[in-house]
Amino acid sequence: MIPDAAQKLVAVYENLQSENPENWSNAVHSCRRILQDMADVLYPPRDDKVVDVNGKKKTIRLGKDNYVNRLIAFLEENSKSSRFQDIVGSHLAFVGNRLDSIFQAAQMGSHDIIVSREEADRYVVYTYLVVGDILSLT
Repeated sequence: MIPDAAQKLVAVYENLQSENPENWSNAVHSCRRILQDMADVLYPPRDDKVVDVNGKKKTIRLGKDNYVNRLIAFLEENSKSSRFQDIVGSHLAFVGNRLDSIFQAAQMGSHDIIVSREEADRYVVYTYLVVGDILSLT
């Protein structure tokens, strides 16, 4: 379904084997790209949607850069279990928001964002688990 994901996962693994913290950051950035690629395949960008939340209108952004929202929308539309949606959705939101924060800090020139291999490993494992959960719905 996501042809480049296997190649990116190999790069993640290779980067995690390094002693260079810059490579650990690259591994984490690859996780973000894997989630973006998965969103593009499973729930391509589209017009925003307006939903009713407790009587108030809320706009859900579903554009190209809103990959977390798109994956959560995919979960909501394809899972019959609201508990599954809640658990995977909250994990996805946590991982996606953290990966975005790391990416934005790197864009601003901060290079000491990932301070240990263990931290990078953690993001890779979180990403791997979220990807597995989401793909179980296909």
